[in-house]
This record gives sequence, C-alpha cells and structure tokens, in this order.
Amino acid sequence: MRKSDKPKAQNFNSDPLLSMDEGAAYLSICPSSMYELAKKEQFPIVFITKDRKIRQSVLDEFITRRQEPYRWFLL
Repeated sequence: MRKSDKPKAQNFNSDPLLSMDEGAAYLSICPSSMYELAKKEQFPIVFITKDRKIRQSVLDEFITRRQEPYRWFLL
C-alpha cells in the first residue's frame, strides 16, 4: 500500500452535536430556556430518534451575534 493510498483522517468532532441539555449548559442557561430560545430563534435542530440535537457552531454563531462591545463609558 502506497502512502498516497491511505485514507485521510477525518475530524468528525469539529462541529459536535449537542443535546438540548448540553446546549443549555454551554450557554449557561436552564434547559427550559434553551427550548424557548431554540423555538424563538428558529435554530436548525437535528432530530435523532426522539432526541433533539443542535450543532455547537449554531450556538457559537448565536453568541457572536448577541455580543456587544464593552462600553466602559456607561459605567
């Protein structure tokens, strides 16, 4: 087997799927707030059997959109 014939390693965890409880913990909110937020913001949800999953990149994008610059002059 030549070196070029080797399958390339793939990083499947580069954008993990989080359960709604894990997503809530990631955002430091309670799980019921996570469900409301997902419904309000219309996050793309992945259904795996009965479980709802959300990509971590979706939550990262949400955080980035909601981030405001520090306004030291308001203190």
